[in-house]
Amino acid sequence: MTYYVVFEGRVPGVYEEWEECKKQVHKFSGNCYKGYPTRHEAVAKWRAHQAKKSKMKTFLVLSLLLTIVAAVLYFILV
Repeated sequence: MTYYVVFEGRVPGVYEEWEECKKQVHKFSGNCYKGYPTRHEAVAKWRAHQAKKSKMKTFLVLSLLLTIVAAVLYFILV
């Protein structure tokens, strides 16, 4: 049996049936999905993907915050 991970689609997640996976990615611009031979591997890839997205969001928020602080300090000191 193949398990599918929808990384980018209508409802991202792990799917056991191709038809369910297809509903999430068919005609979805920028879709991203992949099949895995075991549920364990599919869930592991899904969790790794979610963790990476979470770290990227944190990085982007911190970068934005630093930019704002730098701009405020610039206007205060100049």
